[in-house]
Amino acid sequence: MLSGINILLVGLWVGMYLFTTFVVSPAFTELFPDAEVRRSHRRLVGRHYARVNGPLTAVLGGVALIMIFTGGAAPVLWAELLLLALIGGTVALHVRRASVAGATVPGWITNVTLGASVLLCVAAVGAA
Repeated sequence: MLSGINILLVGLWVGMYLFTTFVVSPAFTELFPDAEVRRSHRRLVGRHYARVNGPLTAVLGGVALIMIFTGGAAPVLWAELLLLALIGGTVALHVRRASVAGATVPGWITNVTLGASVLLCVAAVGAA
């Protein structure tokens, strides 16, 4: 049962990230050509996003820890926790870079986050 919840939570997390990356971000670029206006709107949406993503990440990490300590697939679940930490770091770096006026966010940050998200899905399924 916990492995199913783990997969569901990873699916929700990755789905939110993909939606933001491939739908919200391009839409903001078209809707708000002025960079400062766009940055302001992204900060607002980011605050709302964090209200959902933060607790979701905490529950996901908690489920992985419970699975580790109840005899689950510990190496894969530790990898899942490390991937969550990596993703958290790249997202924080992205937010920091995006908040600086005139700065661009390097593409490698998004690529690393997307790659780690794919591996997160693999880890969740591997732990089942």
